[in-house]
Amino acid sequence: IFLIGCAHYVDFKSPDPYPHGAVMPLKAAFYMDKALQDKMWSGRAASSGIANRWDVPVGKVVREYATAYLKNGFQGFSDIENITAKPDYDILIKVIDINYTMGGQAAHCDLNVSIENSAGKEVFSKKYRADGPSGYGRVIAGGAFSQKSAIRQSTHVVMETIFKNIAGDISAYYKNWQN
Repeated sequence: IFLIGCAHYVDFKSPDPYPHGAVMPLKAAFYMDKALQDKMWSGRAASSGIANRWDVPVGKVVREYATAYLKNGFQGFSDIENITAKPDYDILIKVIDINYTMGGQAAHCDLNVSIENSAGKEVFSKKYRADGPSGYGRVIAGGAFSQKSAIRQSTHVVMETIFKNIAGDISAYYKNWQN
């Protein structure tokens, strides 16, 4: 039997802005280089048909979650395309690397983040890790039709966890980061 598979691009809707309890008195900027913004993860799963390939625009998803989960936590926030010589921010939040995979119908992500003050000095660096819930049962019951939903749900939990932790760390330590 000759099997022909399909490539399935997994679209994500933009996440809702995260409501922070208190606003930090900082102007923050968020930056990811173009290669990370374009990063894709592609994989196959026997439970949804091994011939099918699932393409997740992980760089785009990270950027959208960063904006949604960080924006309302600061006095000012901008998502910048390039780093200029004369910054208009107090801190620069940079995604350095993304390691995203799907395994066992669950999303797994390591996100390396660096934070610099307005003088360009790194004041904080951390690797954030989160694992999402498995959608295995849903995919077994619904097959390929349920695969996109399982990827979206598990990835949402991962990104929400990571960006809540980033916001929490910034809130806890930003007073120590002044020039």
